[in-house]
Amino acid sequence: MTLLDTNTLLIAIALAYGVGGALVYAGRDQITSRGAEIYWLGGSLLTMLAMLCLTAPLDAGWLLPAVLLAGAKNELLGRGMARLTESQRPWCFGPMASLMQVTLLLAVTATRDPHYLRMGFLFCNSWFLAGLAWLLLHKRRKRGPAARLIGGYCALVSLYLLCYILRLNSATVLLNDHITMLLGICSAVILPIGFIQVQRDLQYRQLSKLAALDPLTGIFNRRTFLDLALRQCALHVRHQRTLSLLMIDLDHFKQINDTYGHSRGDQALRAVADCLADEVRQGDIFARIGGEEFCLLLPDTDLDGACQVANKLCQAIQGILLNAADPETRLTASIGVATLPPGSSMQWNQLFETADRRLYLAKTSGRNRAVWSDNK
Repeated sequence: MTLLDTNTLLIAIALAYGVGGALVYAGRDQITSRGAEIYWLGGSLLTMLAMLCLTAPLDAGWLLPAVLLAGAKNELLGRGMARLTESQRPWCFGPMASLMQVTLLLAVTATRDPHYLRMGFLFCNSWFLAGLAWLLLHKRRKRGPAARLIGGYCALVSLYLLCYILRLNSATVLLNDHITMLLGICSAVILPIGFIQVQRDLQYRQLSKLAALDPLTGIFNRRTFLDLALRQCALHVRHQRTLSLLMIDLDHFKQINDTYGHSRGDQALRAVADCLADEVRQGDIFARIGGEEFCLLLPDTDLDGACQVANKLCQAIQGILLNAADPETRLTASIGVATLPPGSSMQWNQLFETADRRLYLAKTSGRNRAVWSDNK
């Protein structure tokens, strides 16, 4: 058997990588694309060239280009996967690793011994697959099933290649050239398919995130807030716990848009969203539910605690200036407060309507205040 494989198998692997890289690049999208596809395409094309170089005889002068192409393709493919998974590669799988692999291959190339050449290429391939496995598995909770499956495959093949290298002089039924070459073809097919599937999982998560968030402020939108609020309300009723709701409305928002333009209005909405994010506790749920209206759900918070939060928010929002040189651009907000006490039969719709009604009272009684009673 010749170096790594017969010429026919090497050409088959080269074509598989070339087609796979083209499919990856063709399947890129504007939402999740981070430039990972172009790196994967470049690495796949270099892999194809390296495999074609290896089909030439050892004395034909194509071994050195194959070595350089092997190091470059490992770097590009690794960088593509790192970009796709938003991971930082450790030094042992980064550019330094690619340089060390090229150095190792150059050293074994100088021997002109097919045995050492095969060991060198297989070892570098095992090293490369271990790097892919690390990228796909080191944050398992954040990975989809495709990433875990492909990462597991890369880890197993990497381990197999290491075992094969250690037993190269005494091949067994499970450690032989035929299985190694079969794994080479399988990897050429599975890796690009896995890349595409990981990309699709990422795209699904990104689309789900976009569907849950308000595009202007980056906080939850109305639909997501209502889904979370209904669950929290049912949970608090079942366990007889206190739940409070704040409805927040920017004062004179239409005047801001008419006087300073819609860009200032957008700035005001983002500033209020940032203010809410800074002031609330972890576990509180807040969202923009429409126009200039925001909602803040306070689990395990009684009426007194909700009133304190509302007054604090009024003061914090009042400290926002859209233009530091113009006091007239100071923001204010009106807040309606409602509480679901333990043991209450009040449902979510009633809690929401109560907070909305008290927000209207805050508007009609002078604005820039919080109202927590129907008598105010």
